[in-house]
Amino acid sequence: MTPAPPTQDSRRFWWVVGSLGVAAMTAVAVWFGLAATAGRVHWVNTGYVVESDTSVQVRFDLRREPDRAVTCAIEALDERHATVGSTEVSVGPAISSPSRHLADLRTVARATTGYVDRCWYADEAP
Repeated sequence: MTPAPPTQDSRRFWWVVGSLGVAAMTAVAVWFGLAATAGRVHWVNTGYVVESDTSVQVRFDLRREPDRAVTCAIEALDERHATVGSTEVSVGPAISSPSRHLADLRTVARATTGYVDRCWYADEAP
């Protein structure tokens, strides 16, 4: 005796169950992603200007809790990707977030790029 083929209603039922399962797992993944980044400092490198053989200016935007100070590590690289300058820049509390900032960085040789390597709240360990 062979089993009866599934009916249209039973197929529809399993499509609904599968779709609800996928939607629930997607919602959980989004929630975990948002929860992991909430309250952290986020930065976007928005540009740099090589001003001379010994200086580069880095432009970046910060998204953070506006009432907290932030420290950012800035680096400059040469054409061989070697670090030719680095510093830490303190950014005080802001009126709003995001906010735009400029950092001047002295270098030991001509840089080809400058960027923010990382940022953290000043009252927390990096």
